[in-house]
Amino acid sequence: MTEQTSPPVAACPRCREPVDGHRFCESCGHDLWLRRGGAARAAAGPCPACGTTAATGSGEEHRAGGLDAAGEDYCGTCGLRLPDGTDHIEADLGEVAGVSDRGLWHVRNEDAMALGILAAPDAPAVVAAVVCDGVSTVEDPETASRAGADVALERLLHPSAPTMENAVEAAAAAVAELGEDHVRNPPSCTLVAAVVRPHEDGTGVRVTVGWVGDSRAYWLTPPDAPEPARLLTVDHSWAVEMIAAGAMDAAAALADPRAHAITRWLGAGGEPQADVEMMDFTGPGLLLLCSDGLWNYVPGAAELAELALPVLARGGPAAVARALTSVALDAGGRDNITVVAVPVELPNEATMDRRST
Repeated sequence: MTEQTSPPVAACPRCREPVDGHRFCESCGHDLWLRRGGAARAAAGPCPACGTTAATGSGEEHRAGGLDAAGEDYCGTCGLRLPDGTDHIEADLGEVAGVSDRGLWHVRNEDAMALGILAAPDAPAVVAAVVCDGVSTVEDPETASRAGADVALERLLHPSAPTMENAVEAAAAAVAELGEDHVRNPPSCTLVAAVVRPHEDGTGVRVTVGWVGDSRAYWLTPPDAPEPARLLTVDHSWAVEMIAAGAMDAAAALADPRAHAITRWLGAGGEPQADVEMMDFTGPGLLLLCSDGLWNYVPGAAELAELALPVLARGGPAAVARALTSVALDAGGRDNITVVAVPVELPNEATMDRRST
């Protein structure tokens, strides 16, 4: 017979007082999780097309910009849909940091990220991160990515420790609800999420990654590390499925105009079932989550590691997220770019035991 032990009591990372699953610590008021790098939206500023300065505001409910009769944010002079203050967001929680940027070609940022930490007394923190990429061909894709990221993070950081599958299901339901107001072309998005927690035997950490669509997770290590840098996810895309089925070789599939069409997504008409992997690490590395705005320019794990790890050594995860975002912008910035970095610092040699759930 095995003994049933109680899980550690969750504690505020600032004051170390016990917390009960709410977003804010009742003792010191500390925000226990961070939505998209910050709940408030910055002022929209002038219209990027005609220069007209719109009325500005901030906060979740008061969106900046000149509103038309339908309640959307459009320039009253030229009719362009205005940026909503999420063009560039940075979040740095120490153990995890991220940057989300509009890029150079899109009118607004349709990506979203959500980062959070939950600490237990006298134990390392549990870190969770989510990246969502709105599908640009639907209405209001940014609402899908923000809802998906927020709900997934809230579930992943709950003290009851729900599974990754539960978190993705909740995110999918939240995105599906948005379709009630967008009957013709409802919002949808991709999702990649990760949770890093201390391993039960105390030898390292367990990383759980779940994804729907083509947003990616990477494990980055130096070239001489026992466990090489690698891509941890497999894109749910047309090209990948054609190659896996043996219907086309890689060169032909990737050259096809349908190559990057996703085959799973959160939202109406999609298959929201996540693939989930659990990995045990006993050595140092960098967990990286990103949207295709980065990996379209730098798809290889070894190349990402070469770019990211020197920056991590000098400046931490926030510097990594900024640097990789700059790489994508310098390469053309044709899509929204979101990069989240989670450093894993452990004393032992890196090994990984991969298993599917």
